[in-house]
Amino acid sequence: MLKNIFINMKTITQSPKTTILLTFALFVIILFLIINPSKYINSAYNGILIWAKAVLPALFPFFFITRLLTELGGIKILANYFQSFMQKVFHVNGMGAYVFLMSMMSGYPVGAKITSELYEKRLISKDEATRLVTFTSTSGPLFVVGTVGAGMFVSAKMGFIILISHFLGAMLNGILYRNHKYNQKLQKSNTKFEFEQMADNVLEKSMLSAINSILIVGGYIAVFFIIIDILNDIGLISILSALLDMLFSLLGIDSYFSNSIVVGFVEMTRGCYELSTYFTDYTVATTVCTFIISFGGLSTMLQAMTFLQRCEIKLIFFFRQKITHAFFACIISYIICLIL
Repeated sequence: MLKNIFINMKTITQSPKTTILLTFALFVIILFLIINPSKYINSAYNGILIWAKAVLPALFPFFFITRLLTELGGIKILANYFQSFMQKVFHVNGMGAYVFLMSMMSGYPVGAKITSELYEKRLISKDEATRLVTFTSTSGPLFVVGTVGAGMFVSAKMGFIILISHFLGAMLNGILYRNHKYNQKLQKSNTKFEFEQMADNVLEKSMLSAINSILIVGGYIAVFFIIIDILNDIGLISILSALLDMLFSLLGIDSYFSNSIVVGFVEMTRGCYELSTYFTDYTVATTVCTFIISFGGLSTMLQAMTFLQRCEIKLIFFFRQKITHAFFACIISYIICLIL
């Protein structure tokens, strides 16, 4: 897993200018940590607290169970039923149905993790994995309806609107990219159980994989909570928000939403919380929140790329398809709000 992280960083920093910029940014972060350690220790603590209370209990069982299902080969039964549908609609084999279902049930970054595991098992090709991530990188109902809708906005109805828009946007996104690198005939999934793969240590392997994955997620959340507070302190978020305000003023949208979008661009959960503390328009708030959740934030994106580097999926492609997903979802959300 550490090897994959280093590969990811190497891919990002291939340009000398990018390397210099990233090095400078890291030194700035270190400087702020030295100047005001108590504040940023508290930032990390808040991130870890959210991870421990909400993320760990929600994701850890899915990390373990999905890895166990992959190891045992049981998902081939599900793949057999959805083979024709997945191939015609999304140009991936039936395994994609399992990834989409698990991603919808559990949320980020489960879809990316399962995709990488299926690729390692040679159950999907590299090109299929690339198409697969365009509609299986989703949040889950526990976070969207529970944490965001009922918890932050005190409106389960709002949570359901976001959730439906989010999933429909993902499906449209998958259709948009269905022909990406599609140049070969897909073979039907083999639904025969491979009992010889059921090693004695399959439980241990699944447990270690789940522990490793959930710790990586927690680390990203803690680090990005620190980064957001540093960006606030140096005024960068205010500057970016002001630039976004110019566009929003033309559309008659409250300038407060721009700050939430900028924060959500970095860390999804923090962005949703910022939005929930003050909003003047229910429809706009729902639409903006849908955009933030569907994009996922840089923190969630890097979590996913930690796994997807195994499939040789480029960061720029993953970023682009998350932008299109976010636009699809927020348009659907806006239409639903108008109808209701």
